[in-house]
Amino acid sequence: MAPHTAPHATVQEFDPQRHLPQLKHLGELGRSWTREAPAANARLLTISLVSGTVTGAALLTARSAGSYVKIAGLLSVDAATRERLIHEVLDYAGQQNLACVKWEIWGADSALAEMAEKTGFEALPAPRSAVERGSLADQESLIPSAGYVHWLHPASYLRTNHYRQSENFTCAAVAALAAHGETSRIGELDELRTAELTLWRQATNFMACEPIGLGLAIAQRWPEHSVAVSLDTEQPVIVDYYPEAERGWRGILQADSRRRAKETGLPLTKARVEISQIREAVGDGARVLLLVSLQQMLGYDVPHWVLCHGSAGSADHPVLVIDDSWVNEDSAESWVDVACLPIAHRALDEMSCLEADGYRAALTLNTKQSSL
Repeated sequence: MAPHTAPHATVQEFDPQRHLPQLKHLGELGRSWTREAPAANARLLTISLVSGTVTGAALLTARSAGSYVKIAGLLSVDAATRERLIHEVLDYAGQQNLACVKWEIWGADSALAEMAEKTGFEALPAPRSAVERGSLADQESLIPSAGYVHWLHPASYLRTNHYRQSENFTCAAVAALAAHGETSRIGELDELRTAELTLWRQATNFMACEPIGLGLAIAQRWPEHSVAVSLDTEQPVIVDYYPEAERGWRGILQADSRRRAKETGLPLTKARVEISQIREAVGDGARVLLLVSLQQMLGYDVPHWVLCHGSAGSADHPVLVIDDSWVNEDSAESWVDVACLPIAHRALDEMSCLEADGYRAALTLNTKQSSL
């Protein structure tokens, strides 16, 4: 990243062992500052007096390949310094040509909420989760109380409550439910989780959901809406991740999906969909389920479905806005990272080339929903 040149403001790699003792005079170091796991791409932005005394500090993190930075922690000697810190972060993000700044707030602090609104941030819808993780008190301690976003360029995207997939393998089902607004519309979490698992069961190639089978399941659940599959290979997909002995029967099931798609008239194109075409489709109101590898974002090559539902960025640095149902707590992520997550076109183009064939799989859904 380029150096930040504002007077008395500096950005550097965050070193907990070295920096935390230097910040204790600014106030209590909450959970965001003291997580055991190192935060992804952690930076420390500080404001200092001429004497060198630090008067304010912002902990900045972001998922790799994301076109954003998140304020994970904020410390300052007074409210004026806190406001200046926020403007310094916005300026820093602008210098990096990022699409937005996010802000993760832990605990109840009305002053922070007021400051967020004053400095141009908008509140993100509250998250939803059916994941069973111990007592309610334990869950609340692991989840930020509020999240905000400040777009540095105009952004158009679907505002929906982020829903965290309840199982490791249900990303496709959650992406489809989110595209149709059901992760927000279904009131009871038990009912929502049932819908998630039922749709996964209808679409799965065990354990992953292959694109044609997923398209068939979506068409069956929402017959009033159209779905079209784009897959530029005729070979079985999502199989390189399994031992050789487990690939053959998955190929047989995928061949059956192709047969059923032909019988039912499910639109299937062999042409490779380009990221620019996805942006155009999203701009026309469609939602696109895109299969990606998590290698660039999280460091492991696992196939994963995400929902593309908006666009942002500048003409020189265009981004697509996605929703990812996976939260990687091992790198200190929260729902704030993965809700309305901006990804640059080039990065999304690279991460959506799958396996040895480098194929691309996408489903375009016309759900007739409106975006902001």
